[in-house]
Amino acid sequence: MSITKNIKRTTALVLMLAFALLCMPAVKAETTVYSESFLNGIGAAVQSGGAKLTHVTGKIFDENDDGSALYVSNRINNWDAADFRFSDIGLLNGRTYKITVKGYVDPDADVPAGSQIWLQTVNSYGWWGGVDIKAGEAFTLTGIYTVDTGSDISLRVQSNDLGASVPFYIGEIIITEQAGQAVPADDAEEQPKTPAETFTPITFENNTAEGFTGRAGTEILTVTDEANHTDGGKYSLKTEGRASTWHGPSLRVEKYVDQGSEYKVSVWVKLISPENATLQLSTQIGEGSGASYVNLVSKAVSTRDGWVQLEGMYRYNNMGNGYLTIYVESPNSPEASFYIDDISFEATGSKLDGIQKDLKPVKDVYKDKFLIGTAISPQDFEGLRFELLNMHFNSVTAENAMKPSELQPTKGNFTFDAADKLVDAAIDAGMKVHGHTLVWHQQSPDWMNTSKDAEGNTVYLSREEALENLRNHIKTVVEHFGGRVISWDVVNEAMSDNPPNPSDWKGSLRKSPWYYAIGEDYVEQAFLAAREVLDEHPEWDIKLYYNDYNLDNQNKARAVYNMVKEINENYQKTHPGKLLIDGIGMQGHYSVSTNPTNVKLSLERFIELGVEVSISELDVRAGSNFLLSEKEADAQGYFYAQLFKLLSDNADSVARVTFWGMDDGTSWRSAENPLPFDKTYKAKPAYYAVVDPEAFIEEHKPETPEANRTYAPYGTPVIDGIADEIWNDAPEIPVNRYQTAWHGASGTARVLYDESNLYVLIKVNDTQLDKGSANPWEQDSIEVFIDENNAKTTFYEDDDGQYRVNYDNETSFNPESIAEGFESAVEVSGTNYTVEVKIPFRTIKPVSNMQIGIDVQINDGSDGARQSIATWNDITGNAYQDTSVIGILAFRAKKPVTRGEAIVMIMKAYGVEPLDNWTDNFTDASGEYAGYYAKAKEIGFINGIGGNRIGADIPMTREMLYTMLYNIESLTGKIQEADISNIDLSGFYDYKELSDWSLKAVRALVKSGRLRVDGNDLLPKSFVDAEEINAILE
Repeated sequence: MSITKNIKRTTALVLMLAFALLCMPAVKAETTVYSESFLNGIGAAVQSGGAKLTHVTGKIFDENDDGSALYVSNRINNWDAADFRFSDIGLLNGRTYKITVKGYVDPDADVPAGSQIWLQTVNSYGWWGGVDIKAGEAFTLTGIYTVDTGSDISLRVQSNDLGASVPFYIGEIIITEQAGQAVPADDAEEQPKTPAETFTPITFENNTAEGFTGRAGTEILTVTDEANHTDGGKYSLKTEGRASTWHGPSLRVEKYVDQGSEYKVSVWVKLISPENATLQLSTQIGEGSGASYVNLVSKAVSTRDGWVQLEGMYRYNNMGNGYLTIYVESPNSPEASFYIDDISFEATGSKLDGIQKDLKPVKDVYKDKFLIGTAISPQDFEGLRFELLNMHFNSVTAENAMKPSELQPTKGNFTFDAADKLVDAAIDAGMKVHGHTLVWHQQSPDWMNTSKDAEGNTVYLSREEALENLRNHIKTVVEHFGGRVISWDVVNEAMSDNPPNPSDWKGSLRKSPWYYAIGEDYVEQAFLAAREVLDEHPEWDIKLYYNDYNLDNQNKARAVYNMVKEINENYQKTHPGKLLIDGIGMQGHYSVSTNPTNVKLSLERFIELGVEVSISELDVRAGSNFLLSEKEADAQGYFYAQLFKLLSDNADSVARVTFWGMDDGTSWRSAENPLPFDKTYKAKPAYYAVVDPEAFIEEHKPETPEANRTYAPYGTPVIDGIADEIWNDAPEIPVNRYQTAWHGASGTARVLYDESNLYVLIKVNDTQLDKGSANPWEQDSIEVFIDENNAKTTFYEDDDGQYRVNYDNETSFNPESIAEGFESAVEVSGTNYTVEVKIPFRTIKPVSNMQIGIDVQINDGSDGARQSIATWNDITGNAYQDTSVIGILAFRAKKPVTRGEAIVMIMKAYGVEPLDNWTDNFTDASGEYAGYYAKAKEIGFINGIGGNRIGADIPMTREMLYTMLYNIESLTGKIQEADISNIDLSGFYDYKELSDWSLKAVRALVKSGRLRVDGNDLLPKSFVDAEEINAILE
């Protein structure tokens, strides 16, 4: 053999191998991209919710020999947790990572059965792993996640609902980029896809499980004839033997899925036990540590509900390496058992096939009034999303990119790249940019206002250091973006919710880290720092805003008004004619139950300050579980129409209306369908309401329900939680109007009154008693709402109050000042309880037939959360701030007077003397007042009740009183004869109860102004007592 030939052959083989290697996909080795053992602090961890993150040492547990850890405490909700932002820990879009979290739970921690630590991502809330936890034991949580920056910004280490209050430690978190991620060669050919099979609905009528298996393998799944949902069928699948919340029946569905298509999944469920539980339909994508889990729909159900449908939709953009399942679980009841039947899985045919180009652009409709904006992220400048953005909006607000944590994650390390790209892209598209936000208590790095002491405890910085950080951040950021933005939210959400004393705005401030570090003037200091930068650059036309939510709450709106007024007035003392705060941003996170009158009151109040106003984060919640009925869509549209009419009417003072997102599918509140465009970018009724509010209002008149009414007899019970016989005289009012989809605890109430107090007895029927939540309104409790002057205002006045008592007789009040003199007692019987309360009258002296506003509410707590709200009248959930939504109570006469007594009282009051010697009188006139009756007949004051009888002993009613007052006023010349044919009495709720003989008198009294159509009722058949008559005569 020739050596030369061998060399040539070897060379050829090497070249062939090299060519093959070049054509093969490149494969990445596994690498660690983030590792944190918390030796020197909390690392990149960021607080989520109300959690407290603390660096601790000396905490030694399995695989944590160094003793350093992150302690996650102060937990109430499952999302009170630790976040790790992609931008802080170096995770890149499209890359797949394995996340390992090693942690521990203290031995003395209260850990409910079924508690788990979860790995989720924010903002899609995808589930990537979970692990059971027990007191005194270490845990290791793992998950594999492919980063999607279009949906998520952070990893979150949290708990499930059952573990919501459990504090825990994180000793180490390790994130590795997975090996074997291939980069395809340029000329690789795409393999043909196998078409999806058609799913045949499952009914179990063949007496088999039809592919369903237990997720844990320990569940007991049985085809049974105990229950059935199928029309004409016999069987269903029974699930028992569950031991964890995630256990349940599961079905593989990958062969029925075309990647990228959306599917509607439906399962009928029937709860067996316990009496109440939440059942949830979910889908799993992938298996093992790389699996993800998406909750499609969940419902709180009871055994009384029978069969309930769980139906949700999901678009499978990822095939999970050929492993997809649908399954039913119970997130709040590890041992719940249930039946399932009639399972369907079908493609919706929904495609993102373009935007509607024949619509009026919203920005064009309002081009002469105010800017139309939306919250954006980088992906909104591509494809169909950019088409929608460019068509309807002319201003943008960065949803996250310009917040402090994004721009200066560590001290002095300003990261403007992402924000610059977003701002430049918006400007290139011809849009205005609003900056959000410079100072906020959330999404701001801890170093700005806190530090760690020698023991690792969080402490607030000195005023001087915190002020320096605040001023430097504001100066650097405002100078960097310069005239590229038109306005800034300088301070965001500094005011506490529903402050009890809004005149003391400083005392109403949220007690945030900025507040504690700098003091109550930190808001003013922030605006001074921003104004200083603008004064150095007169060429920039930038407005400085204060921005906050829930400003339809009148207490909060007053506090903000007082703050802006005082800060601007102080500034004008040294800067005449200039404003420090140019504008107020009313965020506008509303719902269909929001009262637009409150929005109007706040808007007008802020306009009075001489500042401009913007609706800065607008959305309107309607429907639930991603579903929106026609009625709910119309109600949502009606609110949008009312709002945009209000804004148009005040356009001279409104600068911008910014929707918080473009479509329902990407909204932070997507389950409640809050925006004018749906998830396929199609216009909803809300869109048409926005572009033509007056037409929408005219064509969609809502029904206005009348308030419920009842009465209270006179009586003084003993406050002991026991229903004494005295309560039998009071009518029973049902507390069974539900504000929630889940219909839980209900009950009845009765009301009594005396000269000083109102008394309410509430009997509650419940299936379990729970006060696991730290929030009193989420505990099993009752609430009583009072509006003493029955003014039906959309905000609380001084006479209004909210009283709450839980089944343990623990009380809370809104406002706190109404607690004085309040008494309560509770009697518990099994899971039912009776509450008896005494509420002192604060601003009124009760008389018969006086009307006050009242409502009774029953809160039903379960597993530390409120699952149900039942009321007597309010269906909006706004009674805590809005008395227009509550019912009406009338006081029954303590001791009714007779007709004879009333006649004499009126005649004496008007100076009409009796006849001493009379010859003509009513046939039944007798006794000491007979002379008065004769005089009344002589002058025509009284005509009697028929048959020449006066009926002196008959109880006096209000319509009799109206007639007598009209007669005596006519006789004395105080009411002149007038045309009353045009007097409309329909403004009185009960005008149809008037007798024909009283109509003329009532119309005349209304005409003369002696009776007012002001929301109170006529109560024509109610008896009157001497106090009421004297009050009227006086």
